[in-house]
Amino acid sequence: MDKLAIIYTILLFVVYQIMFKITGFSINTAVYGLFGMLIFFYYSTDNLQLEKRSKQNPIFINLIVFMIFLFFYKDISIFTVFLVFSVYQKILYELLKKISYVKAERYSPNLINKRNLAKFLIDSISVIVGIITAFILKFSFNWYEYLRKEYVITYLGIFLVGYVYKKVSEKSWSYTNILDVLNILILNIGTAIVFLLFMYINKEHIFPVTTLLIILILSVSMQLLGRYVFRLKRYYGRPHKNIKDIKRTLIYGAGEAGAILAREYMTNPLFPYEIIGFIDDDKKKIGSEIYNIKVLGNKESLEIIIKNEKIEELLLALPSIHSSEIGRIVEKIQKFEGINIKTVPSISEILEGESLASQIRDVRIEDLLGRDEIVINDGSIRELIEKKTIFITGGAGSIGSELARQIAKYNPKKLITLDVNENDIYFLELELKRKYPNLDLVSEICNIRERDKLEFLFNKYKPNVVFHAAAHKHVPLMEHNPEEAIKNNIFGTKKVAECADKYGVERMVLISTDKAVNPTNLMGASKRACELVIEHMNKVSKTTKFMAVRFGNVLGSNGSVIPIFRKLISEGKNLTVTHKDITRYFMTIPEAAQLVIEAGAIGKGGEIFILDMGKPVKIYDLAKSMVKLSNANVGIDIVGLRPGEKLYEELLYDVNSAIKTENKKIFITKIEDGVVDITKYFDKLEQCIKNPNVEEIKKIMKELVVSYKEVKYN
Repeated sequence: MDKLAIIYTILLFVVYQIMFKITGFSINTAVYGLFGMLIFFYYSTDNLQLEKRSKQNPIFINLIVFMIFLFFYKDISIFTVFLVFSVYQKILYELLKKISYVKAERYSPNLINKRNLAKFLIDSISVIVGIITAFILKFSFNWYEYLRKEYVITYLGIFLVGYVYKKVSEKSWSYTNILDVLNILILNIGTAIVFLLFMYINKEHIFPVTTLLIILILSVSMQLLGRYVFRLKRYYGRPHKNIKDIKRTLIYGAGEAGAILAREYMTNPLFPYEIIGFIDDDKKKIGSEIYNIKVLGNKESLEIIIKNEKIEELLLALPSIHSSEIGRIVEKIQKFEGINIKTVPSISEILEGESLASQIRDVRIEDLLGRDEIVINDGSIRELIEKKTIFITGGAGSIGSELARQIAKYNPKKLITLDVNENDIYFLELELKRKYPNLDLVSEICNIRERDKLEFLFNKYKPNVVFHAAAHKHVPLMEHNPEEAIKNNIFGTKKVAECADKYGVERMVLISTDKAVNPTNLMGASKRACELVIEHMNKVSKTTKFMAVRFGNVLGSNGSVIPIFRKLISEGKNLTVTHKDITRYFMTIPEAAQLVIEAGAIGKGGEIFILDMGKPVKIYDLAKSMVKLSNANVGIDIVGLRPGEKLYEELLYDVNSAIKTENKKIFITKIEDGVVDITKYFDKLEQCIKNPNVEEIKKIMKELVVSYKEVKYN
């Protein structure tokens, strides 16, 4: 044992001996023997090793030892010794444990928490005062003749054992909630029951049951009163706010999220909003108050309330609301000039350990796009990822990096991200290692066109699953540089797939696009050719299941329309839209990544999965909403369609031919553009990229992808 353990043992023995003397027991060999047994049990369960986690609660050990003593001596006073000793032991243990941490230089805690000590004393006094008051009420001025010190010591001892071991003093009194009240009730009721049993066993003392009920009521009342005083101090004793430009604010939603915001407004002197009232669609709540803030009306009375109360800010405290409803609210509010709309994040976005008020943000365009929350099969994804080696090509891109984030949650054996963009893949590595310190992550700089490097990496890591997200995707650029789309998209996919087959990969998932459906541009045609490569490899491979996942635009991805619009708004420039009727499907990056992984899990090989993208959105309407949300003084310019650009994106050749899967947001499409043997075109495509000729490349691609048709708009 170290020095602290020896000191701990000596101090335990001192109080052990004192308690036996107070209760009238003589210190003999048996008493010393029982103490030796106690220390033996402490040692064997690591209760003397202050830097270790004990294997057994010491109160259980104390109970066993003192029960042995009771068995031999038949004296119920031993119970009092047990109670006092247990409380003392716990307090001493925690004190010496802190000293051991200081000694080990782990941290330097306060050895005695004055606030917790004060709580301990107040609650102890509450119990004692409750006992004395109960006897005064029962026996009037003769109360001291009936109250025995054994009653006080025993009752308080039982209470403190539960109090100390439940760490009641560590609970914040300023934030006492219904659960804390319930715990106090259980502690006091348990104390009363144990005390009554003790009195029943000890025939020498007769304790009136009515008095015990009075003690219970008074003791609980005084403990709760102390906590209520602290809450009142927190609510009404906060300093005056000195925040500049504080906004008169209305909270839409008088549910749990709204109540949290109201509570923080009452308690946080730096809360940046002046809460005027609530709006809620539940008519039963109208007129009621939450933390002294009134529910003023419902959505029908919203306009009147905004005018009468001179509201400047609206907080949407509706984390579970559907985005279509948010859109309707925003549209209604935008009629009023100068009204800022903010929202709390969705349930999936709320950060643990952070106050809800600190997470208030501006309403984003993503909130208005009508996307239902996705439900994934956690079990199938875990089976695909857990304890497996995972490859992600294009790991630094929008989809690739989000795939890495999602996969990291499922405890892969090893995660390898490949990309040519060294900066972005480096920052991704820092992010993942910070968030998942135990993740075995490797970042590799690799161009998927380089077969030798791919061979080396596949041979080195022997991946189980490959997600192929590396691709050129910008439509206008690929129209001007078609040979690059061929090199990177088609032959890059071919090389990755051949390596997957050669090195025994279990599954390879290609990230495709809606632009592969009836393509009108070379980028879309090249992605359809990638799908053909995957279909071919699935037919010839004996080891690997190949599949593709097709979806539309993802919100916030590199080069997508929303980041471009945001940049233009920030610069005070007009937004540019190519056509007033142009529509696109949109999906958030996280949900796209989740569905890709699940599709990879449920695939049996050869499928082209399509993701339910919801309803298509007009880019012009999107631009108008973004201008309104930002309160920016900018316009919208129609600039005409770009080369290869479609008015409408398609996810299927025939919607009715889609095959349902176990996930309602994932379908399998049947391709009906004929049977094409892509292997016959590899030589032709290689010749084209050696001597790039746009028209020649287009000619070959139209033969390969029979649905590829250039469309020109006036």
